[in-house]
Amino acid sequence: MKKGFTLAELLGVLIVLAVISMIVFPIISETIKTNKEKLYNSQLEEIKSGAEKWAYSNTEMLPTNSEESVTITLLELKKAGFLALDIRNPITGELLPNDMVVTITLKNNNYEFFVDAESGTDIDNEVNSDSPIIILNGNFIEYVEINGTYDEKGAIAKDKDGNKIDDIQISYQLNGVEVSNVDTKKFETYTAIYSVINNGYTSHITRTIVIRDTTAPDLVVPEAIELLPDEIASFNLMAGVSATDNSGETINIETRDFDRLPIDKVIEYSACDSHNNCVTKRRLIKIIKEETTYTDNSGANSPKLLNNMIPIKHDGSNWKYTDVSQKWYDYDAKEWAINSGVSKKVGDTTKGL
Repeated sequence: MKKGFTLAELLGVLIVLAVISMIVFPIISETIKTNKEKLYNSQLEEIKSGAEKWAYSNTEMLPTNSEESVTITLLELKKAGFLALDIRNPITGELLPNDMVVTITLKNNNYEFFVDAESGTDIDNEVNSDSPIIILNGNFIEYVEINGTYDEKGAIAKDKDGNKIDDIQISYQLNGVEVSNVDTKKFETYTAIYSVINNGYTSHITRTIVIRDTTAPDLVVPEAIELLPDEIASFNLMAGVSATDNSGETINIETRDFDRLPIDKVIEYSACDSHNNCVTKRRLIKIIKEETTYTDNSGANSPKLLNNMIPIKHDGSNWKYTDVSQKWYDYDAKEWAINSGVSKKVGDTTKGL
């Protein structure tokens, strides 16, 4: 007679299977994800290889000056037969966009190929090998400083037989609306559309133009200055200091490490624009001491100021700084120098000497 499983035994088996699945499934899932990422990287290398083959076949369209670039789309590589028409993203299973770009740059007499995996939105499988070939001079994203000059690099085109096409139409759009030009006075993002028509077939390629601000303000700070001790109290810290920015906005200037004590100091000036581009400069303020002209007839030895001592006197209501060009000590009147970090009343037996 066969004995069946009890309910407790069945529950035990289910629990064991659940524990095993909790351990195994994440491992399997992570392995699948890793393998797909490897396949995707291999796919990008395949695109790069296709671009290299295209470059060897179209050397007349490549840049000839160091640091210059041209940009080609996957569509052109497909039309030229260097990529499969149905090349897909192994992670999502979707077709890679026809307007995904590869940038070819001349550096140190060698061409470098960069596949921008984040570019492209035109996901379809439409390829017409009879349409003209068109590539961008420069990068598919161009950055221009606010109030700067946009340098239109243009495009290069030729027909399917390799003949150069000079008639390339260029239009600009802002937020989907056609505009006459790129205005660099505002922080905007433009789209430049390059179109070529040949034998009834049309090809186009686009470029994104971003107006931005990455330039720090121009901060002007005067040279180091020498002051007498009694001049520091009325010194205008901002005299001759100014800041301007390429954006045209008003720039605030902040200062640090300034006090009215008659001692040498280094002042720090800083200026930042609204895009957090900042500049810092420093300025030395040196306090000079003149030779004393006061004559002491008391017969006592003339005192000497140490580095950490300042002359101070009482005007009847307040203590104030003086300098050695004036009367600053008088033993009979109980006037003398004190340590700059200590405040003593006249007549205090603790002197700074």
